[in-house]
Amino acid sequence: MSDFVPALPIALKWNVGENRFDSDGKNPLALSVFVPADSAFALAQYILNCAEEPSLRKSSKVWDYKNKCEVEVDGFYINGKGREGRDGSSYGNVNPKFVGATEEEAPF
Repeated sequence: MSDFVPALPIALKWNVGENRFDSDGKNPLALSVFVPADSAFALAQYILNCAEEPSLRKSSKVWDYKNKCEVEVDGFYINGKGREGRDGSSYGNVNPKFVGATEEEAPF
């Protein structure tokens, strides 16, 4: 049996598909994430726990809208699983492993 302890009571749902608001062709795809209301507070706590866990930190470049350039920052990834849809889109779920001081603090 796996030692997996979920961080969320109900998994998030994500979808990548056509960007309906892309008028100039620069961003043809859009990511949509559905957060069940019952998972909102657990997701917020998961994000805070990850921000405080040095072993999860990675370095990556992100876009700085103010200065209009890429900058390198520390952060963490939230990963999920998915597959290709029949209509050319992709979709999947996210329910990361609990991150916290002890597994007894896990919400489930």
